[in-house]
Amino acid sequence: MKAKWPFLIICLLLLSEAAFSQTYLVVRKKGSMRKYEYFVGSKIVYKQKGQEVFFTDRITEFADSTLVLENNILHTSQITEIDVRGAESNRSKFLGASETLLPTVGIGLMAIDLFNHTVVDGQKFSLDRSTTTTAGILMLTGYTMKIARRKKVNLTNPKFEIYIVGLK
Repeated sequence: MKAKWPFLIICLLLLSEAAFSQTYLVVRKKGSMRKYEYFVGSKIVYKQKGQEVFFTDRITEFADSTLVLENNILHTSQITEIDVRGAESNRSKFLGASETLLPTVGIGLMAIDLFNHTVVDGQKFSLDRSTTTTAGILMLTGYTMKIARRKKVNLTNPKFEIYIVGLK
């Protein structure tokens, strides 16, 4: 009786792992830990070989090295560029939140300082130099982070690769 419980637990673990395995598309730079993932049901924005415009479609299935989309069927080698802004990424959530939060905090800091000088202290319409500098640095940092973030991956560049993980 005692030997049955560990065997049962091991079987359940193996079955649950097989039940929760998922197939997804990975786009990454070789030698880097940063990756962008697309799952079934995800929206993908891509540029196809021989085309000059980006197409937006939803992934319905993966087969071999093929993406089955709602309006198209593509082999991974037919994709030349991907817009990765809508992809799942292993990028820090803190960095993503900072892109929006830092400029907001900077504008809020300037507004509070302006309110404090004009309404509370009763002075004329003016801003404190050090507060304005700090607010400007916060806004500049947030917008620079937003600009510096990767938006598109050019798959014709050999540094990047695209593949499907989890096929059985």
